[in-house]
Amino acid sequence: MQFNIKQKEFYAGLNIVKKAVASSNTLPILTGIYLKAVTGKGLQVKATDLELGIEYWIDVDIQREGAVVLPANQLINIIRELPNEQISFKVNQEKWQAELNCLSSQFKLSGYDPDEFPSLPEVDIPVTFKMPANKLLDTIKKVRVSTSSDETQPALTGALFEVKPEKIRMVSTNTYRLSFIELNYKTGIEDDIKAIIPGNTLQELSSLLNNDGEVEILINENYARFDFEGIIVISRLIEGKFPNYELVIPDEFNSDFVADLKRMQNSVKRASLIARLDSNIISLIVNEDKLEINSLENSSGYAHEEVEIELNGSEQNINIDAGYLLDVLKILSDEEIHVELIGPLNPLVIKSVAEASKFIYLIMPVRSQN
Repeated sequence: MQFNIKQKEFYAGLNIVKKAVASSNTLPILTGIYLKAVTGKGLQVKATDLELGIEYWIDVDIQREGAVVLPANQLINIIRELPNEQISFKVNQEKWQAELNCLSSQFKLSGYDPDEFPSLPEVDIPVTFKMPANKLLDTIKKVRVSTSSDETQPALTGALFEVKPEKIRMVSTNTYRLSFIELNYKTGIEDDIKAIIPGNTLQELSSLLNNDGEVEILINENYARFDFEGIIVISRLIEGKFPNYELVIPDEFNSDFVADLKRMQNSVKRASLIARLDSNIISLIVNEDKLEINSLENSSGYAHEEVEIELNGSEQNINIDAGYLLDVLKILSDEEIHVELIGPLNPLVIKSVAEASKFIYLIMPVRSQN
């Protein structure tokens, strides 16, 4: 196995797949990155932790074909520190040892037999459709914030992905907040499908996707596959039943208001500087023409902010987690924010409705401690 490659291209390719490298040593070979040189195709790099797999091809002229698995951390650290020059890479396939030369730098790195590296699963008999990368990226960003980290409820650690012939929905919740987005989009599929995509997969997709091109999505009972920009991401789906989110989303409200998004974000951020020193709870008091944002007074101090609003309905007050509110304010791109309220014991609802999509974000109230 032998090829020459620019440091910058090699490092970029390794960074694409590194998030699928296993973090534990249960199966040592999974802590490595698989490299395969194929004449006429280039260099294949891939990694998997058996739950998530990422594959990428780098356009490289191959002198000699072959494959090897090298320890990911050592390989990435070496390539990162080399100058942006040509790297000569060759492997002794009897010892599974790679030799790297770049200017006056020389490294030898021992690895593993590539035949022992597990293949990425095939998504057999899949439902297949395509969607613009920018739409998938925006969808993922808006639901990823509400996934749970509680492993005792596996279904909540991911997002429900519902695909219909003319709609796409994605929903996530940790029971304290919920994100829902619906796109009016003709997928071309015949039957509805549902899949729970792991939060880790959503995180990696959000870091790899950009706003260009299309994503081909393949889903079967056990796996989802995303193909884009020469990258393949394959993820095991989460088993289990996702809660009936439609029962949680209110279909009516008593009051609603509109505020400048940036001003509200800055005000909540400042109030949270004090709130997060204690319980991170803020009190929202909705008056006729202003929103008062207060931290709960405690030994750390007190914060008060005001934002001009346009209120329809009765005055309201509610206590919520400041972090949950900030999370959604950061990902919205509208100039204004639309908020709906029912009462202090009901969820606060934030909506963003465009011609081709609808986004709803719920934050459950925190009961007053007074």
